[in-house]
Amino acid sequence: MSTDVQAAWVAALASILVAALSLATSIWTNITASKTQRDADATARSLADLTASLADQNDAAKARRDYEYKARKRLYQELYPLVFQLQEAALSARHRIMNLALASREGDLAPGPKNWLTSSNSYYFTSVVHGLIAPLAIYELMSRKLTLLDLSLDDDLRCQHFIARQAYEALRSDYNLTQKPYTPIAFGAGKGAYDPPEDRPADPPSELDQRWSWRQGLYSGQIGQAVAIMLHMDGSASRVMTFAEFTAALGGIDLRTDDDPAAANTVAGNMKTVLRPMADLVRGFHPARRPVTWRILMAQAACYRTLALAQSGERAPQALLHASKLAGAKDPADFDWIGDGQASIPPALKGKVDFAAEQTAALAAGDQFIETAFKGFAHS
Repeated sequence: MSTDVQAAWVAALASILVAALSLATSIWTNITASKTQRDADATARSLADLTASLADQNDAAKARRDYEYKARKRLYQELYPLVFQLQEAALSARHRIMNLALASREGDLAPGPKNWLTSSNSYYFTSVVHGLIAPLAIYELMSRKLTLLDLSLDDDLRCQHFIARQAYEALRSDYNLTQKPYTPIAFGAGKGAYDPPEDRPADPPSELDQRWSWRQGLYSGQIGQAVAIMLHMDGSASRVMTFAEFTAALGGIDLRTDDDPAAANTVAGNMKTVLRPMADLVRGFHPARRPVTWRILMAQAACYRTLALAQSGERAPQALLHASKLAGAKDPADFDWIGDGQASIPPALKGKVDFAAEQTAALAAGDQFIETAFKGFAHS
């Protein structure tokens, strides 16, 4: 083969190789470019999805912030005035309970003209009834507003509302407070259980029998009615009557006496009828005669101390619980209704019951009640 032919073949092969290499390079470039484009498209889609997701999250977070801001604003506008009133009423009720202990200790709940609850002037009796119902009525007003409010946004408000509810519940817990886990009450006269009749008798039984056979709490409906009668319409809003408004509404009617037919169908007469169960609870009250009622008051006193402490700035639940217990250094003296026992224990009951042990058990019952309440709040 001539040299020219060989050169031609070499040139042809070289051309073919160059063309093949060029084709391979082109194909590879196209494949790479296509993959790069697909990756770019996927990245763009991912970025778009991420951007949309972040935008949705931001919108949701903004909506949540806007909701919480408006809901908190409404919550504070509606409830904070009532919370302040609740704290004030709770402190007043606690002092009223302490005052009952003082009156017993000084002999001012003993039979006779000196008895503050039965004297010719009904002021003290009426003030006790009003003072014990007022914080429960404020709790009722708070509860009515909760259908339109989100209490989960503020644990402090939720805690105070919860504790106020326990004070409300305590008034109907007369049976519960005589049973386990609370220390049993030695009722005397061989009676081992609290067993009052369904309806209170017209006249109280003997002082010893009152300890177990006189109803010493209220039914839920009776509490609800007493609370409702304490509410006053002020324009379109309800509020709790002040003591002055309460006495004015009664128009001089004595809650301790039988219903007056002449007052039937009047505001004052209706108030007296509705408040009869509460008046019966207070009428003739003495911690020695009504040990179950005294336990109820100790349970409420622990609740009210919690609410008063919240007003002073204490917020942590455990700190509140510790400070709310009645077994503190000062509380036994504040709620000591016995003193030296000379003026406090009714003559008919002397030697019948270990009242010192009963008083200690009542304080312990108050502590157990508030401790159970805090456990319930922690799981609510």
